[in-house]
Amino acid sequence: MDNFYIGYRDPLFGIIIFFMLIFIISFANYWWSVYKNKNEESNIQKFIDKFQIDGAINEYQIIFEDKNLTLESIILLAKSYKSIGEYEKSIGIYLYALRKYNKRGQKQQILFLLGKVYLRAGFVERAKEVFIEALKISPRHEESLKYLTITYDILKSYDKALEVLDSLEELGVDIKKEKIYFLALLTNKKDIDKKKKKEQLYSYCTLKSTQRLYLEFVMKNSTIDFEKIGGFDFENLLDIFWRMDIDMFDIDFAKNQSILSDILSARGLFFKEQKSAIFELDIVKNLVKNGYKEADISFEYFCTNCKNAYPFYFSRCPNCHHIDSVKILPKLTKKSFDKISTFI
Repeated sequence: MDNFYIGYRDPLFGIIIFFMLIFIISFANYWWSVYKNKNEESNIQKFIDKFQIDGAINEYQIIFEDKNLTLESIILLAKSYKSIGEYEKSIGIYLYALRKYNKRGQKQQILFLLGKVYLRAGFVERAKEVFIEALKISPRHEESLKYLTITYDILKSYDKALEVLDSLEELGVDIKKEKIYFLALLTNKKDIDKKKKKEQLYSYCTLKSTQRLYLEFVMKNSTIDFEKIGGFDFENLLDIFWRMDIDMFDIDFAKNQSILSDILSARGLFFKEQKSAIFELDIVKNLVKNGYKEADISFEYFCTNCKNAYPFYFSRCPNCHHIDSVKILPKLTKKSFDKISTFI
């Protein structure tokens, strides 16, 4: 027993134990990495088989037979197909690339790009699964997290989108606008008392999209308190006010508000001498004054970020996915017969 304690106190014995512990830890860490990589490889393979397009392996094998072809070239080819709307070919190339490239960084990059193609092609559920798979490889990948919030937005899973935003916030990303946006959408989706919902929605009215959401809710469920919405961006609500029933307006308030008074003047309720800041309203106003009542205004919705235009309003651009990038563009047009009969 004494011999044991003498050996334990020997400095050489302590050094041996120290290096043995290092070896054991390194050995365990090495085999854990091997196991983890094999397990990850198996999961990705199952994932590929789940989404593999029939016949894609043989079709794209020829492309990958060129040993000098780099991953960057493969990605460029897939992006080219995506840009011309050949989504199936782009998806097929990315899925086959996942079989050929084994490094974690490469697989993460391919999965992220594959998710973007699925999203553009309208396969939102698949896009969601792909982004989640990409985040399993790199949980701190900022772009994958951002696109995952977009898929949750489209799927109306606003609570899950807020969870992803918490991860982005931890990475130092400014998510204030997105958080207000999703909180408003989640509130609007909840089955709660209408008065309480109205108050909560109003508290989020710092964005153009949330102001519109609040106004649409109020129009369906109560009367509009125009004094309360006096600070809203009325230009972003131009199409709603143009189509709104006259009875819903607070005329006294509208007369003292530039855009609202222009709208009511153009609709023939009264004539406003001052020129409107919106050219189309000014033209219709003067046509109505001179007895021509067939003029109307239609609307186009323009994204100030990607410069694409759409025939419908959007809170998030369908192309570049920016929030609150919409600009409403009025267009002169002629009334349909049913509108002429109801025009003031």
